[in-house]
Amino acid sequence: MQLTRLNIERVRNLQAVALQELQPFNIFYGQNGSGKTSILEAIHLLATGRSFRTHIPKRYIQHHAEHAVIFAQSSQERIGMQKFASGEQLIKVNGDSIASQSQLAKLLPLQLIDPQSTDIIDQGSKPRRQLLDWLMFHVEPGFYFAWQYYSRALKQRNSLLKSRRNLSLADLEPWNKMLSEYGEILHSQRVAMIEQWQQFFQQDVRQLLPNLEITLEYQAGFHIEQGLMQDLIQQHTKDIDRRYTEYGPHRADLCLKIAGDALRSDAAHVLSRGQKKLLIMALKLSQIAMLHAANKETVVLLDDLTAELDFAAQQRLIERLSQLGSQVFMTTLDQSSVLKHVHDLSISFQLFHVVQGQVSLAAP
Repeated sequence: MQLTRLNIERVRNLQAVALQELQPFNIFYGQNGSGKTSILEAIHLLATGRSFRTHIPKRYIQHHAEHAVIFAQSSQERIGMQKFASGEQLIKVNGDSIASQSQLAKLLPLQLIDPQSTDIIDQGSKPRRQLLDWLMFHVEPGFYFAWQYYSRALKQRNSLLKSRRNLSLADLEPWNKMLSEYGEILHSQRVAMIEQWQQFFQQDVRQLLPNLEITLEYQAGFHIEQGLMQDLIQQHTKDIDRRYTEYGPHRADLCLKIAGDALRSDAAHVLSRGQKKLLIMALKLSQIAMLHAANKETVVLLDDLTAELDFAAQQRLIERLSQLGSQVFMTTLDQSSVLKHVHDLSISFQLFHVVQGQVSLAAP
């Protein structure tokens, strides 16, 4: 879904923004605090229902305002969201209200490439698992169904574990069966996806980190040899003591391993900060390539591109996104460097100047 029009109202300092005739590349420049990143935040809200800067709606909805509005249009679709300070939201597609954010996410696959953040590599398993599940959601048709059922069973089982201390195996048996059934399905789907992703990932690693051999390795979150049901039964007493479910796909991890020694070191312990940024780019670009191969276009948000990447890395990233057919919204303090890239690569673009929450079309 390539956006041709974008309207934003009352997101942070953006009072009323109306952008027309959007192009494959849309560049926003201006001083720090002008509202550039808030434009990306609004697009992220529309596609995912959440901000990438805060989980509290009152912090991104304009002060004293009750709600924010984001509307976008493509050649075929009209999508809109009203986000309330209470956390509630109203979503419409082509004028009809829809109940599920997932329907909107399917229409507008979105990737945030933020070179400043290395959380995916440095933090715990959750951001890596979320990265994998984003790909699953958009490429594997049966994933969302299995994930929903697994998540419901996990929530119910954990609720029981927290509410009672004298639970028997029989008390947990319905949830154990459901967790085991859908957990095994999720595991199989993820393993198959990793095999596909690995091929695309290696292509981008060779481009961005040619001197390193890095592979994706999946850890299931349970003992696959004996199966999830046996883990749930054997860990019954410990789960009661812990008051939560220890084993299952919700504890899975996507490991990034560097070849070259017998230990196969974790990337987090070996790579420099600059190499980690390039690795994050390789992970996300390879996901975009997989969607592109499945005839799905991705909207990409690039925040403060020129601040964290050198000139050559900037050009490689912009060229790759153009090759993949992504529509890009990027912010920068240095518009001259970005303009040189898009001119050299003959990319269609639109340039916008952002000043104190006001956005205007600028001469290229």
